[in-house]
Amino acid sequence: MSRFRAEGLLRERKNRRMCMALDLQTLFGLGGRVALVTGAAQGMGERVAHYLSGVGAAVALADVQSSVDSVADTLRESGASARSYIVDMADDEAVTDLVHKVRADFGRIDIVVNCAGLQDRNFIEDTSTAFWDRMIDVNLRGPFVASREAVKIMRADGTKGRIINIASNSAFHATAPSLLAYSTSKAGVAGLTRATAMEVVKDGITVNAVCPGNTATPGQMTSTGPAFPPEQIAAFMPPIGRAGTPDDIAGAVLYLASDAAGFITGQTLVIDGGQITC
Repeated sequence: MSRFRAEGLLRERKNRRMCMALDLQTLFGLGGRVALVTGAAQGMGERVAHYLSGVGAAVALADVQSSVDSVADTLRESGASARSYIVDMADDEAVTDLVHKVRADFGRIDIVVNCAGLQDRNFIEDTSTAFWDRMIDVNLRGPFVASREAVKIMRADGTKGRIINIASNSAFHATAPSLLAYSTSKAGVAGLTRATAMEVVKDGITVNAVCPGNTATPGQMTSTGPAFPPEQIAAFMPPIGRAGTPDDIAGAVLYLASDAAGFITGQTLVIDGGQITC
């Protein structure tokens, strides 16, 4: 055997050993961890629950809709550990009780995904304070209360947890008329993410946000507000050439929940097919 051939074989074996050393289960596996996912009855929240349970996490699924029960049933049928909870994220006491009940039912909380959200539309002159308050209550105050209670538990338990908020690219750019209250609430979520991350970083807890753009979800964000004109709908199509899917968002959440993202905190990851940058 020539010297060059022998050296080639040695390089090939070294490369093979390096590939074997990259254990994806170690990087992305969530076995033994408990994840609370709000807004889990459908759309992004449902897919997030499937992704996290698919790599070993026990999942607590919360939603205001009773159909969340069937999502939990499906996960259990696939062999996952899952329980469902009916909760209105605008109800402070109910959200507080939810977080502590999940801790009692599962014995721990490692991951919180604040996915529950409400999108409704009104132009500024038609936006009542009741309309405004409902949007802020669900989209911003709910994640704040859930995060606050989760941090209490994680600190008490010494858990190096993960909090992942679902914001929107509307937090950074006015994407459409009549989304005043929605955009403001999501800008608040981005601010909540950064401020919380700063407070808990020394506890080993990371806090990040995923910011979807135009994402096709089955009725999750149905609006009763004014219809968008055709030219506005056309403008929503991202430069990448398609709308996003719940799986696009769930994959990013899985990454941020995993050990692979252990050095990332206080970040807002925009996933919008280039809508506000290209």
